[in-house]
Amino acid sequence: MIKAAVLTISDKGSRGEREDKSGAVIKEKLSQIKAQIVAYDIVPD
Repeated sequence: MIKAAVLTISDKGSRGEREDKSGAVIKEKLSQIKAQIVAYDIVPD
């Protein structure tokens, strides 16, 4: 099984002012190939 981490870099996303749409798309694509998402985070740039 593939293990993956998703890291989004966004000031507004990290403050909760904007939805992380790109991170959601990446997580969905990874789940389609049966990857295990072991970490997900949003950090400011």
